[in-house]
Amino acid sequence: MKSYIFCMLLCCIQIAAQSTEAGQRYKKSLIETGGYMNFSPEKVKQSPGFYVGYWYRYPVDENKTHLEIGGNFGYSSSIYDFDYGKRGAFYHIDSREFILNLGGRLVKEYTAGNTRIEWVSELSFHNLFFDGKTVPDEPETEDDENTINISIDAESIATLKFGQGIRLWKNNIGLGIQASYMPYRLWYRNTVPKGFNSFSVETGIYFKF
Repeated sequence: MKSYIFCMLLCCIQIAAQSTEAGQRYKKSLIETGGYMNFSPEKVKQSPGFYVGYWYRYPVDENKTHLEIGGNFGYSSSIYDFDYGKRGAFYHIDSREFILNLGGRLVKEYTAGNTRIEWVSELSFHNLFFDGKTVPDEPETEDDENTINISIDAESIATLKFGQGIRLWKNNIGLGIQASYMPYRLWYRNTVPKGFNSFSVETGIYFKF
């Protein structure tokens, strides 16, 4: 499943590269920053978070559609409280929220007067990181005897992020809102408890150059 999704993203990059060679329009970069709220029943403290990101915008085609490749990093002081499964055992987690997204967005453009409107469909690899001090490291093997091991006391849960949003642009500055769904139990059914899947609402400001 992971390999299939990765191949899909590579195909999107290849298509975008071919469009670039056609020279339809100059590429543009996008920097975003904003706030988000990730709703999860495994939180004992719910706080809004902030995120920053960079996306590479490919040329717009004849259908007013373009691709964006990039990612963002998010942090929230929300507190997760759950039992994390690893190697057949469970360990109690009490941690804040760190998020890393890497993927692509398909963007459809519309125009309303002097305002440009974009409908955004996102598919990305979503990684939730948390404090893993209570989770023991992987046991060392004979091959590790001559290897330098660095412990960062962190664990992660990876899944896909499915998002739909809208952005309003005035010149090179935009405002937007997006709703997303993260099925954490897609690949981690024995790692996180039932009901761990969550959705989020993100609002941001965008700068294009």
